[in-house]
Amino acid sequence: MARQRKERLDATAWLARYLVGPAQVTDPRRAGRDVTDDERAREGELRGGFERVRDASGRVYLVAKDDTTGA
Repeated sequence: MARQRKERLDATAWLARYLVGPAQVTDPRRAGRDVTDDERAREGELRGGFERVRDASGRVYLVAKDDTTGA
């Protein structure tokens, strides 16, 4: 069986695939749906449970906050 060559992408195709992402399916001017109370609660838990930490090289990590309430 013959080996198939990989597809070569030009700069525009690379940008479209890897940088820009998939095409917009809906009208971008159309308003999105409202956020539900469950989604707001989940977002609050996620933001409250993690903090951003920068290491010596400048990279940023999300780290779970320690529970220091003593419970």
